[in-house]
Amino acid sequence: MKKTALRVSIVEDDSSIRETLHSLFIFEEDMEPFSVHSNAEDALVRLNGTCPDVVIMDINLPGASGIDCVRQLSERCGGTQFLMYTVHDDDHRVFEALKAGANGYILKSSTPDQILEAVRELAHGGSPMSAHVARRVVQQFRPVQDRSHVAEEDLSEREHSVLELLAQGLLYKEIAERLGIAVGTVKQHIHRIYEKLHVQNRTEAVNRYYGR
Repeated sequence: MKKTALRVSIVEDDSSIRETLHSLFIFEEDMEPFSVHSNAEDALVRLNGTCPDVVIMDINLPGASGIDCVRQLSERCGGTQFLMYTVHDDDHRVFEALKAGANGYILKSSTPDQILEAVRELAHGGSPMSAHVARRVVQQFRPVQDRSHVAEEDLSEREHSVLELLAQGLLYKEIAERLGIAVGTVKQHIHRIYEKLHVQNRTEAVNRYYGR
């Protein structure tokens, strides 16, 4: 007897990415596209009472976020597995998504084969994660005493400057203008600061740095 194909729903606001993901599952014998949604609101209405096996969920959606959508759908669809599919790999988003009910977390840089493998792994009880996302999860659960104390000299001169401006409440764009660098460069500096200080957000970084 032929096994029932996994029903896969996609929630993604970018039309080209939606079409690409949808096409992945058309020709897979063990999977089939179940529904496609451009925003969380549409998914919450159309998946009310009809639950797929797997939902591939973008985080940054117009209106309600993908994390909010997972939180609500997971209450209605107890057997559905949720795979976050996003460009973001920062600690805060990863753990917020997992707390909301996501079972896996991969990046949009993943190859088609990696996406298909992640869906299969998810459906069979696994928790697929991109390698560096998994590393962040592991680091988060290490005993606090195993984390080395971060002294001021661990931050570069530029990172010092960025953190001081963060402490003043400046936005990324304002920091970029103040330092004469691109917003993307500011984000890279902040990403490294968070890693070095073992924190997840601005408040924790400032408090850790200034010993509060």
